[in-house]
Amino acid sequence: SIMFWTLTLIGVVKYVGIALNADDHGEGGTFAMYSLLCRHANMGILPSKRVYSAEEQLLHNQSKTAKTPSNLGKFFERSLTARRVLLFMSILGMCMLIGDGVLTPAISVLSAIQGLRAPFPAVTQPVVAFLSAAILIGLFLVQKYGTSKVSFLFSPIMAAWTFTAPMVGIYSIFRYYPGIFKAISPHYIVHFFLKNKKEGWQMLGATVLAITGAEAMFADLGHFSKKAIQIVFLSSVYPSLILTYAGQTACLINHLKDTDQENIGKVFDDAFYKFIPRPVYWPMFVIATLAAIVASQSLISATFSVIKQSVVLDYFPRVKVVHTSDENEGEVYSPETNYILMVLCVGVILGFGGGQAIGNAFGLVVIMVMLITSIMLTLVMIIIWRTPPVLVAAYFVPFVIMEGSYVSAVFTKFTEGGWLPFAISMILALIMFVWYYGRQKKTEYERANKITA
Repeated sequence: SIMFWTLTLIGVVKYVGIALNADDHGEGGTFAMYSLLCRHANMGILPSKRVYSAEEQLLHNQSKTAKTPSNLGKFFERSLTARRVLLFMSILGMCMLIGDGVLTPAISVLSAIQGLRAPFPAVTQPVVAFLSAAILIGLFLVQKYGTSKVSFLFSPIMAAWTFTAPMVGIYSIFRYYPGIFKAISPHYIVHFFLKNKKEGWQMLGATVLAITGAEAMFADLGHFSKKAIQIVFLSSVYPSLILTYAGQTACLINHLKDTDQENIGKVFDDAFYKFIPRPVYWPMFVIATLAAIVASQSLISATFSVIKQSVVLDYFPRVKVVHTSDENEGEVYSPETNYILMVLCVGVILGFGGGQAIGNAFGLVVIMVMLITSIMLTLVMIIIWRTPPVLVAAYFVPFVIMEGSYVSAVFTKFTEGGWLPFAISMILALIMFVWYYGRQKKTEYERANKITA
């Protein structure tokens, strides 16, 4: 029930229904929203060096003059501290997304390759780690060809995944527990927390993994169109996930009756592969592994996008950014970023070995990005869209409570792997703030020593 409502509210309502509309010239993500806010109000700290076309410049000027600033917009324009907090939040969200770009490939491929251990017990965890690292190295090496060429190969894989996984889910539902969809009723969530109390709250740290990828869907907006993402998510991805999770749950509930409480964790250590019927195990293993590579691609592409956005706004040191498409401006590739990500991903896999610690780190970085997105999306609603206060409150209150609860639960795993994305994010944030400080001093010097004609 928690997973269903999390997918529905965050995936469908927040990202597909609202966030995808908060783009900046087709770009998505927290830094794109920051750029959008700066374009519509004087909320930036440094002058942007973004070059606009004649049409974009006209729209930019119209957006500045069409409406008087809102009260909140005026507050940000007057308060340097508020603008600095907004910039810090934007940078933190971007750095967290880059940390996500390190962890997603690692945990996705590692989890898929784990499927070798059930039929072949002799395959050890180090072997799984080395195989995962080899696959990821190959993936990073083909990035230079561009997202469109890579995604052309991946589209059939995703079609196969979104068709076969729910088919197995439907089979499990009818075989094990046809009444599983009564879990849609939210009263099961209330009952769960009343019964489990603190333990139930801590379990949110694991259930947050069900929604991972939604933040990449928004950040990848520059590589795809908004309409394409909305159609595919609502018609394919969302129902596929619901049926797959429902099938896994039905299988777990059925086997739970035959398992003593002490061994549950051991028996269901890899719940996905245990709910796959034996006759289709190997085809599903191949599809799952290929789908994990696609999941990795989504975050790699998103990382390229946010790096490009920050370089354009001059909040990140100059790195090479290559446009790999003649038709899609947002499709970019950064060689330096690509190879740094590759080294970090391989390091995470070989350093952590197992997937539990990576999962703890993964959950923390994802939900932090989502919470920052919710706050910035609220600012966009108030300052740019001029959404009525009642509707803003109807969005802000439930989503901040929900995502805040997830954040508090995930932070209990900080010492068990959650420190990793924070370390990566803090290093990146330090680089960005040093660059920002130097650029600010340079701007102040140029203004003080400007020679007038």
